[in-house]
Amino acid sequence: MYAEFIAYYEALGQVNWLNKFIPNLKVVESIDKPLKLYCDNEPTVLYAHNNKSSNAAKHIDIKYYVVKDKIRDHVISLEHISTEKMLADPLTKGLPPNMFREHVAGIGLRESL
Repeated sequence: MYAEFIAYYEALGQVNWLNKFIPNLKVVESIDKPLKLYCDNEPTVLYAHNNKSSNAAKHIDIKYYVVKDKIRDHVISLEHISTEKMLADPLTKGLPPNMFREHVAGIGLRESL
């Protein structure tokens, strides 16, 4: 769970950049809706939306609270997605060949095999 919060904390830098960049394009004035971030770790999503603290996560530092604040302020939206639909998985872990091909096709890459 800790690794996911670190990743979302780092993603917040990109979210802040997008929120400043998009209005400069003069296409839209601002981004009204929270930007969706997907997570295949359901306890992480539940814990991020929960206002209670847990003994299991007392080692999580300030980065956790920053992510939680951004969710509460509707800057980002953290949503659960099943592992089967997580298209970034081929970039982060080994997958069975059939699932790997499906994910690569879902990303839009052509299979060269």
